[in-house]
Amino acid sequence: MVSTQSSVPPPPLYPAYLPVRPEGPSASVPHPPFEAEEPALRADPAKPTIFKHEGLTYKNLTPRIGTELRGIQLSQLDAKGLDEVALLAAERGVLVFRDQDFADIGADKQRELARHFGPLHRHASMGYPAGTSSEFHVVYADEKIGNFRDLLGPHTSYDLWHIDQTWEINPPSTTFFWVLENPESGGGDTAFSSLTHAYQALSPSFRKTLEGLVVRHTSASIGEIKRMGYEKATKEAAITEHPLVIKHPVTGEPVLYVNPTIGREIVGFKPEESDLLLNFLHQHIRSLDFQARASWEPKTVVVWDQRTTAHSAIPDYADGTRRHMVRLSPLGATPQPYGEIPGWQS
Repeated sequence: MVSTQSSVPPPPLYPAYLPVRPEGPSASVPHPPFEAEEPALRADPAKPTIFKHEGLTYKNLTPRIGTELRGIQLSQLDAKGLDEVALLAAERGVLVFRDQDFADIGADKQRELARHFGPLHRHASMGYPAGTSSEFHVVYADEKIGNFRDLLGPHTSYDLWHIDQTWEINPPSTTFFWVLENPESGGGDTAFSSLTHAYQALSPSFRKTLEGLVVRHTSASIGEIKRMGYEKATKEAAITEHPLVIKHPVTGEPVLYVNPTIGREIVGFKPEESDLLLNFLHQHIRSLDFQARASWEPKTVVVWDQRTTAHSAIPDYADGTRRHMVRLSPLGATPQPYGEIPGWQS
């Protein structure tokens, strides 16, 4: 008997958010430097708008990183509530908000809410929803476009730990990432690693050595090179230097600000020396000791602080299945060193 079932996949649930980029890739241009106002510093430390909200339930994903919240809508928070979100993200690293209406409030409202935390990063090569701008970053996979594994090519492992856009003079801070459609096969989680606890896991003597170092960050990341080609990505790359150990602008805690895909050179080190140290640190932040994993239930919004948390996609879903996500990345304070760096100008 011949099957009557069609092999044609169903249409996207959110066609208005399909990625377009009619102008093509552009050069990575840093946002003009600015004096950032951290919303978290305005927040009531007790965070009453969140924790006294009727119907709220929450649990920590692990003792060290991650909190899942239900029964509160991000879209309905006032300015004080959003300030508290920024503070909680700074303290817990990553927040997983369930049962949100965020995907359905429209691009204008989404942009307005994210801009509460700072001006938005504009991506140089990724697609965005038609009628919006490159402030929106659409992450999309299906049977035609392919997925993250297709982009990177054959590997034994596809974890790609990073912090977004650290080549910015004012890198991303409290970032919003939400799901529109999950792979039917399951999978597609995102892993997060606490860079605060990664620093704390090191010996005091080793920490002291790291505190005096500076890392050069480039927009010619692994992903950009794959999308744009090596010559174009490197020729047009934006270059910025940040301390290897930064002082978090909200908590004041030291953070191991290491970014395997973008921060690839220690200033003043020879290549072999730089590679030796950075390779160790890149492996160190992969430790399960300070990781959490966010699963993408329908109507999930993840908010995380990129000054204290690295992340990696987990592209374990089946080939040809659809995964549709959107990100908005507000920019925050210019990273400052934890400790003294001779000649460093804030």
